[in-house]
Formats: sequence, C-alpha cells, structure tokens
Amino acid sequence: MSCMPCEIVLVDDDPEFATGLAEILTLEGHKVDVFETPEGAFEWLLAGGRAGLILLDLHTPGMSAQRFRALQMSAPALHDLSIVIVSGEPTIHAIATSLDASDALEKPVDVARLLETVKRHCRVA
Repeated sequence: MSCMPCEIVLVDDDPEFATGLAEILTLEGHKVDVFETPEGAFEWLLAGGRAGLILLDLHTPGMSAQRFRALQMSAPALHDLSIVIVSGEPTIHAIATSLDASDALEKPVDVARLLETVKRHCRVA
C-alpha cells in the first residue's frame, strides 16, 4: 500500500467506470463506497457514512454537481470534505474551480494521477 488508506465516496452513473475505479482504489488499500447518484451519496453521508474524499462525476442523473456541492457546504458535518470532480468535459478544471472543488480528474482517468490526487486530498479521520 502506497499511502494511508482513505475512505472514498465515488459518485458515477457509469457502472463499468465506477467499478474499474473502485477496484483500482481498493487494490491500493482504500475503502470505496460507490453511488450512482449524488442524492444517494449525500443521504448516506448525512446518515453518518464516513468519507475522507468524494470523487464526483460532473454529469449524473438527478442532482447536479453544483447542487451537491451547495448542499455539502451547507451541512456542517460535510463542509470540510475534499471533493474531486471527475469528467470528460474539456472545461473540467474551470468547472472544478467554479465549484471550489479540491481538484479535477479528466476521463479517461490516469491511474497514477488518480492515486496521487487521492493521497494529496484525502482527509483521514
């Protein structure tokens, strides 16, 4: 294992992509909870689910990344959680900045960059 284990919430509606990412992260020793929708992840977190980092797909059905971020910032227990926006969108870095996200990862995700990003932004409880 290359770094401290991180508890990661992964929100992506593409099951193949989410499973692949979760497998890579799990092999590195991280704990990954996968959600297809931001609503599911948000409700789980509010109910006491633990996370040190959120990997959030920019385009998911239902709640927008912007709305998720606004709700996260309004919930004191979730306010300090790092969030990394994941997308194939060419303007992903500008969007992540506008959301005051910790970072952005472009799809297809570079594994070395993914692991480095998790290491840099994970908040270990």
